[in-house]
Amino acid sequence: MSSPSFLDVETTNADELTAAISTGFGYRIAPATRALSHRQHVIVGDPVTVADIEWDTEVRVAVDSTDEVMFVQVHSGAYAFNPWGAEHVIGEGEAFVMPPDQELDFVIDHAHASTCSFSAQVLRRVAGEIWDDEDLCLAEGAVRPVDAARHWLWRHTVQEYRQQVLETPEVYGNELLRAQATRFVVVSAISAFGLVTEPRGGADESAAVRRATAWVDEHRREPITVQDIAAAARLSARGLSLAFRRERGQTPMEYVRLARVDGARADLIAGDPTRGDTVTSISADWGFSNAGRFTALYRQTYGETPRRTLMR
Repeated sequence: MSSPSFLDVETTNADELTAAISTGFGYRIAPATRALSHRQHVIVGDPVTVADIEWDTEVRVAVDSTDEVMFVQVHSGAYAFNPWGAEHVIGEGEAFVMPPDQELDFVIDHAHASTCSFSAQVLRRVAGEIWDDEDLCLAEGAVRPVDAARHWLWRHTVQEYRQQVLETPEVYGNELLRAQATRFVVVSAISAFGLVTEPRGGADESAAVRRATAWVDEHRREPITVQDIAAAARLSARGLSLAFRRERGQTPMEYVRLARVDGARADLIAGDPTRGDTVTSISADWGFSNAGRFTALYRQTYGETPRRTLMR
């Protein structure tokens, strides 16, 4: 999309209102009265859409389950709805998020609001990049901003995105600038509304480290470099080293050595000195050219010498 599209509606006709909401948002709407005034200004961008909406009456809105995540800032009036099976009323100055994959029913009472929306796929992609975890799930129960400071940041981030990206053709047309600005909007939303439960440091390994260790385990008999492991993890060599230090308290090559020691231990347990199996030959098979260093590492890891293991 080389430029955003704009949808402006101002009507006092209930049928026109119903059509405008259906076209602009895909929602089903039932005004409480046919005497009404409605205004909406929608800017449909890729991948972020923003809108301003004013209702001068009470309306009921039914929202089908979608992949869209919408954030609403209420300037006046009130929104009542039922996310996660609980009733919430959001009033003037407050904000809320409409979670994806839920059927929602709203009662909107003489409200003026601004909205910002994008797909849950975009949200999950950005969150996955932040925490390097492809399996992150959206937090259940997230509705309102977690605190005033992050609510303020989110609100002003959306305002700036609208003015500096969606309403500035030379910026919107630059895919790199638009992508970076979009990422900031999504990160601000994640933070403001607590949309993702952040992985606890040290509690679980990231997807990248899991990819790295799985690859090493499969190739531990082969010559391995840090660059090989980084490629398997889909990280830079520096990013790989930082991830291992943070999550495992070791370097990638320390993990390689321990994986090889573990393989050597299995061979020592299965070995038979009467067949000519020796500590030196087994350690050499696993890439340890110095038997003394292998013995020291083995004793440190398993609390006994490799010869003792072999002789059992």
